[in-house]
Formats: sequence, structure tokens, C-alpha cells
Amino acid sequence: MDDDAVSLNNCKILIVDDKAENLELLTDFLEPEGYEVAFATSGKEAINIATIFLPHLILLDVMMPGIDGFETCRRLKSLGKVKEIPVIFVTGKSELSDIVEAFSVGAVDYVTKPIRQEELLARVTTHLQLQALINLRDELISTLRDKTLELEKLSKLKEQQLETSQHFSHIGELVGELTHELGTPLSVVKTAISHLNEKQQELALQVQKQSLVKQELNAFIDNTAQSCEIVLSSMDNVMHLIDSFKHIVVGEFSGTVSECNLHDYLHNIQYVLTPKLKRTPHTVSINCPQTLHLISDTGALSQVIINLINNALIHAFEDNVAGTIDIHVEHQDGNIALYIKDNGKGIECERTSKVFDKYYTTRVGTGGSGLGLYIVKKLVETRLKGNIALSSQPGEGTVFSIVIPQTLEN
Repeated sequence: MDDDAVSLNNCKILIVDDKAENLELLTDFLEPEGYEVAFATSGKEAINIATIFLPHLILLDVMMPGIDGFETCRRLKSLGKVKEIPVIFVTGKSELSDIVEAFSVGAVDYVTKPIRQEELLARVTTHLQLQALINLRDELISTLRDKTLELEKLSKLKEQQLETSQHFSHIGELVGELTHELGTPLSVVKTAISHLNEKQQELALQVQKQSLVKQELNAFIDNTAQSCEIVLSSMDNVMHLIDSFKHIVVGEFSGTVSECNLHDYLHNIQYVLTPKLKRTPHTVSINCPQTLHLISDTGALSQVIINLINNALIHAFEDNVAGTIDIHVEHQDGNIALYIKDNGKGIECERTSKVFDKYYTTRVGTGGSGLGLYIVKKLVETRLKGNIALSSQPGEGTVFSIVIPQTLEN
């Protein structure tokens, strides 16, 4: 692999600010570092230039004529050609609400004026390197997928190798979704703490000068409370996601029998899939008794549920139509019955008898291996000691019915 894969040489940066002095200052900082710089003095101009110039990074002011920086960022993130370009706000607005607004519209960082050269260059370098690594990761993932497709076309490839490839692809996707989803709350936490640290230093200086007044102390207390609330909320989100991920992925690798609250476990699966579901118009709902416990191979169960949800997301719905995937659970005489139902386009009668067949796929040449539902059936029958059935009618959706013992003997 090329050693210069993450080089920042000749990176292009778009500066958006309506003040000429700010454009000149930022240019003086960036051009000596080897960056190619372009300018825009309004939000609309920035959008037009960005789609042509295609910068690697955008430095964006908030207060501008016409649409402000927040709306500009929001519009940039809605355009497929430029939505992945990282945006750093460079502004004199330092209220916590403004910082939170910036991250909510898609920014990756927030720098307040007056601009400190070392800080700005450090943040620009960090985000350019991060974006370069993300692009490299995507290139490697794309290459890996291409190689996987080539391997799947080899008639003599062992079944175990294919199934292992499918499993690691599934795990790799979950890992990728997790790392992407953690970025926003962690950035919010970092910014809130940095903001609070700056305010604390200002307060300490006032105390040292004996110029602190009650009004400023009260404002600092209020600011601290807001910062703590934002940090705690963001960290709760992070811990929830990590905890859900741990329960699901660790279970899949362990392959052991364990006890779980099935209601909570299914919601952990739903939460782990939240990043993927956000990118679709579809929803997943769960109806399971809250006190229902299961002793089984929970790792195999999560693979089954995730595979069936992914299968519905890929095959069940027409383009641009919002669909629903309902998971309904019942306790039946020592067994657990799970019904995974979608309200999609359904399956033709002649295909329903083939969907569990090895290598059967309707997506030949587009990445389908024909192993997804075959593996699901194998997991249900061999590791969960149950059975799975399918019922479907064109135009009426599809239901996968799974029955497994509530207590699986070791």
C-alpha cells in the first residue's frame, strides 16, 4: 500500500466568511502549510463553490448575509456530492446553545474567535487526517467486498469459509456502524468540557483580580449545569450503545448458552441497528413480554434476528417507501415463538420454497451470496434446536416464524 495514502499534501480548503480580514487571516495561516484555499462570502456562494471546488474541508462562519452558517451547513449535508465533507465552524459566537446547534446540523468541530493559529491548524490537520483515514477505510472495505464477491463465485469454496466470511462481514458492519455513531456524542462531550474549562479559567482570573461579581458567578453556575447536563446525556447515549453492542457481539463470538431477559435483549439488538435504520425510512418495533427469560445460544439468536431484519431492509420494500418490521414474541408451552413480520411487497409463491436454499439469491451480480437465509435456517436448527418457517403473499408482506425451546440443554 502507498505510504502516502493519508498524506495531506495539496488538500483543498474552502473558507466561508463575509469579512475580508478573516479570509486574509485564515489564508495566511493555511497557505504556508501547503493547503489550496478557496473563498466564499455567503452561504449560497459557499454551496455553489463547494459543489465545483470539492474541498477536503470547509471552514464556516455563522453570522453571514442571507442564510447563516447553520443553514448553510444543513444544506451542504443534504447534497450527495458534498455531504461527507467535514465542516468546522469558525465564529465569534460562543454560547453553548450555538455549539450544540453546530453539531446538530453536521459540523465536526467548533472554533471560537479570536482565532489562535496553533489551535486552528491542529484541528484542521486532525480532521483532514481523519477524513483521509475514513476514505482509506472505505476504499479498503470496497476492495474487501470485491474480493469477497470473487471468492463467492468460486464453485469449490468450502461452505465453512463462506459462512465465516458472512459472519465477519456482519460483525464488521456492526463495528463500523458503532464507531460512526459514537462520533457525534463524543464530539459534543469534548466541546462542552472545553467550553466549561475556558469559562472556569476566566472565572479564576476574575477571582485573582478580585473583580468577580455575583452576576458572573451565577452565570458560570448556570453554564456549568447546562454543560454537565449535555455531557451526562451524551455519555448515557455512548454507554447505552456500547453496552448493547457488547451484549450482542460478545455473545456471537462466545457461542455459549446463557440466560437473558428476552425483552431487553431484543431491544439491545434494535439499538445496535439504530445507526443503519437512521439511513432508511423504515422502522422496527418489538412486542415481547417484559419478564420473559430465555436460556439459549443468545449469540446465534442475535445473528438470526439481525440477518432477518437486514434481509427485510434489502428485499422487502419498494424504493422510497417507508416500511415497518414487527417482532412479536409469545411463550408457548416451554417454547418461545418469534414472528418477524414486514409489510413489504411479499414473495411470489414459486420463490418461497427456495429462500432457505444455499446459494439461492435474487441479487446475482449485485453482492448477494445466497447464504443469508440459509445460514439463518442452519443457526435456528443446529444451535438453537428449533425450526423456522416462512409465509408470504405478494403485496401483503412476509412473516418468518421461529420456534425454539425456552431452555436449551448444554
